[in-house]
Amino acid sequence: MRVSMMTTGSLVTAAAMSLLLGATLSLQTQQATAADNLYAGMTRTVQINIDTTGERRHVKNTRGMPFGGAAVIVGTDRNERAHVYTATSCADLTPGSIEKIDVKKLAPTLGTNVKAVIPNAGRHWTMDEIGLEVGEVVDFQGVELCWVGDMSGDEIKAHFAAPYAVGKILRNTDWIYKAGKKVHLLREPGGTVWVMQEYTKEIDPTLTIDNLDQVGGKLKNLPQGWTFETKVLTKDLSLDTRRTGLWASIIRDELGNTYEGVGFDDLANYIP
Repeated sequence: MRVSMMTTGSLVTAAAMSLLLGATLSLQTQQATAADNLYAGMTRTVQINIDTTGERRHVKNTRGMPFGGAAVIVGTDRNERAHVYTATSCADLTPGSIEKIDVKKLAPTLGTNVKAVIPNAGRHWTMDEIGLEVGEVVDFQGVELCWVGDMSGDEIKAHFAAPYAVGKILRNTDWIYKAGKKVHLLREPGGTVWVMQEYTKEIDPTLTIDNLDQVGGKLKNLPQGWTFETKVLTKDLSLDTRRTGLWASIIRDELGNTYEGVGFDDLANYIP
């Protein structure tokens, strides 16, 4: 379904009752329930994208693929949250298309509860294949982006403001790293591993998909005990949020590269 502005509404909570009764939830119902939990107690005056009957897509050859997106900030105070959109599987971006979006003019056209639009441009995927469920398609001044997830306002602010701050995102995705290919990891002393999912040239324009093994030497402010590592996989690695109720934990390093966390839940099929 294609839309150009937000509509009002609220999520149905019948799935939560079914869960209490011990019913087995479908994947779509799991997504609705997870979203209900995120917005518990909130008055949702704007609903741009929470579509629990989204379309499942699979994109191959994503390693090094450029992509972009945007976050739409809605709500106030504790109700503030971010609706996250991506061009992946939705639109073929031309250079500078995300950067050209006039966010000040765009925000008022999307809904009365929209506080801001934050573009996310100049990024490149580091996995080999992506499975994702997308929701509604929204026109961002000629750039069509698909809804892919949600974050709370506090967490998205921390995610962008401070390196290594953990944020949780609600999305239905599977990052697939193929055997024989490199993965770039941050390891914590306690066993948590952060797998790089995307890199950016915003801070270090010399970064490419082929020299990411050099990132470790450029990280000067790693938390105590953390290490950076590049390794070649001996079997396929899958980071699938369908194993975790559609939740993932993410961080950014001081160069702006993004990682997804494993080792503390069932997200990964194994710990690399």
